[in-house]
Amino acid sequence: MSSTPLLDDRFLLIESLGSGGMGRVFRAFDRVEERWVAVKVLFSRERPGPAHPLSAEYEAWSRLRHPNIVEAYELGRAERGPIEAGTPYLVLESFRGLPADRALVAGATSHGDLELLAGGLLDALEHVHRHGLVHRDLKPGNVLVGRARRGPGRIKLTDFGLATESGRAGTPGTFSGSVPYVAPEALLGGPVDGRTDLYGVGILLFYLATGKMPFESHDPAEVLRWHLEGSPADPRELGSDHPDRFARFVRRMTARDPNARPASAEEAISLLGGPRVARRPRGPKRPDRAERAALRLALDAARLGARRPFPLPAEPATRRLLIREARVFSQVHGLRFLHLRAGRRKGSSNLAQVVLRLLLDRGPGVRAMIAKHALHRGLPLGLLGGLPVWDRLRAGGGTDPGTDLRVTARGVVSLVISAARQRTLVLAAESGAAGDPLARLVLEGLEREWDNRSDRGRGGLLALLPEIPAIVERPGLHIRPDETTITRVRSSGRGVSRRPSPLARVAR
Repeated sequence: MSSTPLLDDRFLLIESLGSGGMGRVFRAFDRVEERWVAVKVLFSRERPGPAHPLSAEYEAWSRLRHPNIVEAYELGRAERGPIEAGTPYLVLESFRGLPADRALVAGATSHGDLELLAGGLLDALEHVHRHGLVHRDLKPGNVLVGRARRGPGRIKLTDFGLATESGRAGTPGTFSGSVPYVAPEALLGGPVDGRTDLYGVGILLFYLATGKMPFESHDPAEVLRWHLEGSPADPRELGSDHPDRFARFVRRMTARDPNARPASAEEAISLLGGPRVARRPRGPKRPDRAERAALRLALDAARLGARRPFPLPAEPATRRLLIREARVFSQVHGLRFLHLRAGRRKGSSNLAQVVLRLLLDRGPGVRAMIAKHALHRGLPLGLLGGLPVWDRLRAGGGTDPGTDLRVTARGVVSLVISAARQRTLVLAAESGAAGDPLARLVLEGLEREWDNRSDRGRGGLLALLPEIPAIVERPGLHIRPDETTITRVRSSGRGVSRRPSPLARVAR
C-alpha cells in the first residue's frame, strides 16, 4: 500500500465521491485512455472471479450501453498504489450529476420536470429489461441528474450491484434492495421482472411530487407491511396539485399486484405522456449462440496456453458486441484484454495506448523493456511523471522511416508475446485500425506467430481479427485500402501481379 494517489500506475485518484457498506467511489483520471472515470472500490480483498459480487455486477452492467445508463468500463484488482493490494475495483463512466433527491426539490418540482425525469429513467429501464435484467434497487441515490439551466439535465441510472436475471425467484422473508422502494413480490419471494423496477419508480415519483413517502412510519417492519397491505400511492391524497393523469400514473405504477402495473417500461412511457427523452431505436442484432460459444471456446483455449486468431463477424454492430462479450469474459476471469481500434485522425490507431498499457503492466524496469524491444527507434518514448508516454512518429533524423516502422513493429510484436507469457492476453482488433501502417505491420507480425510451433504452450494469446486487408507498405507496392489484394507495380510500369492479403486469409 502506497501513499501515492496513483492506482496501478494508471488511475490518478482525485477525490472520494462517497462510500457505503460495501465500498467507496473515487473520481479519477485514466492516464492511458486520457479520460475522467469513477473507480468503485470494494472493501473485500477476494480476487475477481465468477463468484465475486463485483464480477457479477460488472458482467451484468457491461451488457448495457445506453445514454441514460452510466457505462461500466473495466474490472481490475489493485496491485500498486493507495489501495491495498488484492482489492477489487470497477472502472465506470464519470458523470457529474447529483442524486435525484438532491438535484430536484422534493415537493416543489413541477410535473413537467418529473415527467422528464420519469421519461429518461424509463427509457433506461426499457434497455435494461430488454437485456433480461432487473435493477432491483431503484432509489434516489441510484438515479443521477445532470446539470442544466432549466429543469433536469441528462438522467443516468447507476449501481447494478443488486441486478439479477428477470424471472428469478427469491426466498420469502428475504429481499435485496432499499426498504422504502422494494416491491411486494420481492418481499414474498416471488419471481421478479421489469414490473418490479416500475414499482420503485412509482414510489420515487410519489416522493419527488409530494415531499413525503406514501407511508408515515419510519419503522422498517411497518414500511414492509405497507408494501404488502397498503393502498397504491396516490399524490392527490396529500393535496398535490399535479395533473390527475400523473396521479393515476403513479397509482398504477405502485399497484400491489404486478399484473395491475404497466406490462413494460415501454408501456409505462406511453401511459406517462407529456415531454420525455427521445426514444432510441432498438439495439443491433446480437451475436448468435454459435458465435458466442465459439468465442468462449477460443478464450478457454487461450487460458490453457494456446495462441490462435479468431475471426470476427463482418457486420460492425455484431462485431462490437462480440468484442464486448470477450472483454467481459476476459476481465471476469482475470485475463488481460486489449482493444486495438482506429484513432481520431485518419490513418491512425490507438496502438500507442495499447503499448503504454502493456508497459505499465510490467511495473518497474520500463526503461529496460523499451530498450529490449527496440521501441525507442520508430516510436520515441519520453517520460512524464515517471511513466513512459508515446510521442508522435518522427521522420528524418538520418533514419529510414520505413526501417523504423518495421523495427518498431517487430518490437511491439515481441512485447505482446512477452506479455502473453506472463498472463493470458486477448487482443481485439477493429477494422479501422488497419488504416495505421504500423498497426498493420504489427498484426501481420502476430499472424506469423500463429505458425511458430517451437513457442507453443508458453503463454496464451488470442487475437480477435476482422476481415481486413493487412497490407505492408513497401517500395514498389500500390495500396488499395478497399481491397484484400496488393498490386505489385513492376519497374517497367506495364503490368501488375496480385496476391491475397495474408491476414484476410487467416481471418477466414
